[in-house]
Amino acid sequence: NCQGCDHNSTTRLDQLNYASQAAAAGDLGGIEAVRRRKVITIGLGTITYNPECVAVICAAGEAKARQVRNAVEEPAHVNYPATALHKLPGAIFFVTAGAAKLLLERQLVNLQRLSSVDERMAERVLVSLSLQLRKRLLDLTAEDIEQCPLAAHVVERMAKPLTELASAVRASLIAKIERGCKVHEGKRFLHTEPHHDDIMLGYLPAVLRNTRSSSNEHHFVCATSGFNSVSNRHMLMLLNRVERFLASGTYRRLCAEGYFAKDTALGFRRRDVWKFLDGIAAADDELRDEGAARRLVSNLCQIYGDTAEPDGKALTSRLTILRKYFQGQYAGQKDLQPVQTLKGSCREFEAECVWGYIGWQIPNISHLRLGFYTADIFAPEPTHQRDVMPIVELMRNVMPDIVSVALDPEASGPDTHYKVLQALTAALQQHAGEANRHDMLIWGYRNVWFRFEPFEVSTIIPVSLQTISTLNHMFLSAFESQRDAEFPAHEIQGPFCAMSQKVQVEQYDIIETCLGYEWFHEHPSPLIRASRGLVFLKEMSLAEALQESRALRKQTEDF
Repeated sequence: NCQGCDHNSTTRLDQLNYASQAAAAGDLGGIEAVRRRKVITIGLGTITYNPECVAVICAAGEAKARQVRNAVEEPAHVNYPATALHKLPGAIFFVTAGAAKLLLERQLVNLQRLSSVDERMAERVLVSLSLQLRKRLLDLTAEDIEQCPLAAHVVERMAKPLTELASAVRASLIAKIERGCKVHEGKRFLHTEPHHDDIMLGYLPAVLRNTRSSSNEHHFVCATSGFNSVSNRHMLMLLNRVERFLASGTYRRLCAEGYFAKDTALGFRRRDVWKFLDGIAAADDELRDEGAARRLVSNLCQIYGDTAEPDGKALTSRLTILRKYFQGQYAGQKDLQPVQTLKGSCREFEAECVWGYIGWQIPNISHLRLGFYTADIFAPEPTHQRDVMPIVELMRNVMPDIVSVALDPEASGPDTHYKVLQALTAALQQHAGEANRHDMLIWGYRNVWFRFEPFEVSTIIPVSLQTISTLNHMFLSAFESQRDAEFPAHEIQGPFCAMSQKVQVEQYDIIETCLGYEWFHEHPSPLIRASRGLVFLKEMSLAEALQESRALRKQTEDF
């Protein structure tokens, strides 16, 4: 029963709305497959027809917190289908602590149970109240506090004047922004991501700012091959590019150079990226397509053992086989192992093109292809030898000072994010012990799947319209397979870069409301005056990051 369904609806054959389609895409083989299907649903009217019905709803994880809060606390309305259950005395929710995070009474009880209330808690409730009332922190009044049970409890427990508390929260937010304006010097960064676009969608503005200093060294690594997110339709488009390329004189010339020989792969793989980016810069689709086709030919030779001969017969035969294969596969069907590798290599090329935008190339770009990432419904858990040790080896080579990790909360976004976090923190712990590097700084980031609240972060990075435009251009140009993603975000019908922009702009709105627009627009720094979005980062010591990972594991696995 989607948003907008009549509370008197009966059991029926129905069409899912976009948000529900996107939410179901992960289970049904992608958005393309879901769009073609209708669903049979028990109507809200059917469920509530018997007033003695016992309705049990289970929800786990912070990702469900907003829906749980709406279902319980909002008045009955078609915008919130679960509110139809209010009329049932036997309706009951079973939720985890994360899913109950936004319930007002639960929050108040949790506050009352705390032995002490600190500045972080004051920041949490006052920022929330400021946003709710659309008032600056300094404009909050005693009457406003009295109307909010959480704020009233915190102010009473802290025994400080409201003006002092509001000023302290304001100063905290400003300090986080100022910290986000600083650039590191002489550092080695290891940027990690579960999927190939997580860094870009999570904290690209921080990457761009820190790559401008030549004293910094950056290494980008994706933990998985990402083949599940490459559609058969996209692969057919790439095969058509290769077919045109094989008929060109350029292909025959490159064969004569030994371009596709394995022993010369590194230099020529860089040239693939340069050619692709030359095409983007010149708005020349032929050049762009040639760069992508070069890489796909190399991948076909490596994966299937084909030889790139000037006549192109072996490769043409391979294209025919693959075209028949992709046309015969239904969306979401498990691919053969070589095809999984081929699809993953397409994602890897896209990532190399993204970081080529800002001058970084292999070997500063790594693709780990960790073994836990499969196409199985029940994917295996990470193991030390298979999944942790490749990360340890990479850290031994890079010797990073700053390491980024995708830090999603309990049961939010893809399961892959959680598994990569566990493998990565295990590798960090082992590397720190081996190299005596307990001084590493860890950047925790989130992207389109979930968001930090201001009190949870240490650093707030200003994002200008120029940077937003750069992010969108980089994403749409390089991540061709994700322009129409198979597993999209449910909040917006569009590419992930549009969702990332939405998140950054909404985060700016939160802080601008708290500080007032004058603070931004009249600031002496042009960087802050130009801000129209914000990125939230959580900087942690190694010990704090390990504790965060252990706490998440306990929530998720009760371990």
